[in-house]
Amino acid sequence: MASTLQLTFGAYLLALLVIGAYFFVKTETNRLSDYLLAGRDVGTWPVAISEVSSVASGWTFFAWVGIGFTVGINGLWFSITMVLLVIFMYRYVGSRFRRQSEDLGSITVADHLSLAVADERLSTHIRVVATLSIIVFMGAYIGAQVIAVGEAMDTGIGIDYGIAIAVGGVVVGLYTMLGGFNASIWTDVFQGVLIFVAAVTLPVLMIAEVGGWSAFVAEASAVEDAALLDVTGGLAGQALLVGTLAWVTFAFGTIGQPHSLMRLQAIRSERLLSPAAAIAVTFQSLRLTVPLLIGAAGRVLYGSVDNPENVAMMAIVDFFPAVVAGALLAAIVSAILSTSDSMLLVASSDFTRFYEEQIDPNASQTTLILLGRVAVGVLAVGGIVLAFVRPGTIFEIIEFAYVGLGATFGLPLLFMLFWERTTGEAILAGIITGLVSSIANLYLVGGYFPILVWPVCIAVIVGVTLATSSTGADVAGVPEPASSGRQPADD
Repeated sequence: MASTLQLTFGAYLLALLVIGAYFFVKTETNRLSDYLLAGRDVGTWPVAISEVSSVASGWTFFAWVGIGFTVGINGLWFSITMVLLVIFMYRYVGSRFRRQSEDLGSITVADHLSLAVADERLSTHIRVVATLSIIVFMGAYIGAQVIAVGEAMDTGIGIDYGIAIAVGGVVVGLYTMLGGFNASIWTDVFQGVLIFVAAVTLPVLMIAEVGGWSAFVAEASAVEDAALLDVTGGLAGQALLVGTLAWVTFAFGTIGQPHSLMRLQAIRSERLLSPAAAIAVTFQSLRLTVPLLIGAAGRVLYGSVDNPENVAMMAIVDFFPAVVAGALLAAIVSAILSTSDSMLLVASSDFTRFYEEQIDPNASQTTLILLGRVAVGVLAVGGIVLAFVRPGTIFEIIEFAYVGLGATFGLPLLFMLFWERTTGEAILAGIITGLVSSIANLYLVGGYFPILVWPVCIAVIVGVTLATSSTGADVAGVPEPASSGRQPADD
């Protein structure tokens, strides 16, 4: 069985490299925006599926399954909030953000915030702090994905953890270096299909192994010390309030994920946002609920395990034939690599833009693309190193990174897009506060993480805006939508 699984993985990783090599050889990548945003010419299905695939990471099949194993459907507070925020981002943020991004020529959200501020000094400070924030939060996020790759290959197919994280990091680094955003988008589409198959098939087979839905409900309800099928998680009073607020404020991070926002920047036309939203919400709803059932079913089947985050891997190996198990494990690893490639691309993009704006404004496009590829390689190695160190569980690392990115980039972006009075000083203050408050809330008041991050950041942005409203630096407005002209095809 092990050899069959390993062959499946080998074939899959080879397919990823082939995709990256194809876009390296066949696609004319002469501009940095072509490498990083595919020339802003990505259609509905690629944007929607790759956006979901890019966040359906080690979080979905490891951390979220572990939550299902531990507290069951109590995690739905996060799921429902995130789905509502995804609708909000596509419906209200996407069109305004894309128009402004194209007008400014921005490539990433950090780049966008810097270019939107008219004052050159403030713009430079914003770029420096934003790039530092990307390194901190994206570095943690990438490390969590590499840890998940190691766990998947170690638990699922018996490949040594150290070898597994090295192979996974090298493969994702190589195909992102070669193909840029085109490779990232199309591998995400390919992997999104596998994610769908895994997410639908695995819980059905696990519940069938228990004895069917009725048997599953009865046994899950009888589990001691866990209210797996109770949305309150067995909590009440202040504990329920704090727990629910923690889930909801965790989901608020959705507003500032750079790898998702890049999809909104890259979409071919604003008119494609509505159909893309319908596809994205469908897939998001699936990937945010099904893993909870996988975890709960694992609790019934296994009783107790050393690491609840490995339950999905254990179930696949234990209950499925080798060929099916290999395909499902490949789907899970594909989800992890999808997130990794997107994060590598965002982080390298911001480093490249920092180099262009602050170090060598006369750098050629060829030089910048080469620098971006080198940055991807360096970041991939950094992720492998962090995976060896393992500073926490996958859930803990991703929660920190997700909230940090949302507070640091999402809040300043929303204020800039929807409140005309927002000043450049407020944008800079918001980014600094997001970075500092995320770290401080986690390490100083960890029992209330991430509840305290958001009111602090909002208060700072509003306060600084009001204090500098008459003398502060101007922030770019949102261009009006085009009223005429031929519209791109809706594909």
